[in-house]
Amino acid sequence: MQYIFNRRNRIGFRRYTLADACYSVSSSSRIEVSQVSEANHSMFVRDIMASSVVKAQPTTNVLEIAKLMTKMDIGSVIISDRDHAIGIITEEDIVRRLVAEQKDPKKTTAREIMSSPIIHVTPETPLTDAMRVMARSGIRRLAVLKNDTLAGIITSRDILKWSPELIDVLYESLQMKSGPSPRQPEEQEDEMVAYGGICDGCGEYSTDLELEDGRYLCETCRS
Repeated sequence: MQYIFNRRNRIGFRRYTLADACYSVSSSSRIEVSQVSEANHSMFVRDIMASSVVKAQPTTNVLEIAKLMTKMDIGSVIISDRDHAIGIITEEDIVRRLVAEQKDPKKTTAREIMSSPIIHVTPETPLTDAMRVMARSGIRRLAVLKNDTLAGIITSRDILKWSPELIDVLYESLQMKSGPSPRQPEEQEDEMVAYGGICDGCGEYSTDLELEDGRYLCETCRS
């Protein structure tokens, strides 16, 4: 198991609610919110992502994953295989897929409970788009891939810290997801969500997986 961690750029966090987001907005009175708003329009994922990422191998047992999360005080671990990010394990994954099913953490591997394929963005993705992807996917963390290699991670808390006004984007995307809306905008929104991981068809790694007939397939297997 290998991992790199920088406490100044720690990733992962405890459960984050809209109340926390509102607090972030109110507490931003110490800075010039107008300056943050102006900066947001030219800010990208690369500007605020954490480049030091805690990761583990898919064969690592969940007990070791939990110990690692506790030691580093984080809420997620990226699962990588041959330098490729193939999944992520969060506190929720452990609760739902291990504790609730009464599995033995010593005998259960990361591969068995990780969320996969992994949803990702690139360093050049605008912060607004990254927030929309999180909202549409119902997640709080995004892997950042560059040339198919893990370059970092970004969280909704990171984004709201730098651009608190993007909470409006979060509300907008959640309303589009739950409420009635024209089909075309929804399709455009879904196209922003990119999946990376192991193709269920050929078993090769791909950052362009799409769900077909219950399987995530790469471009080659879809054609």
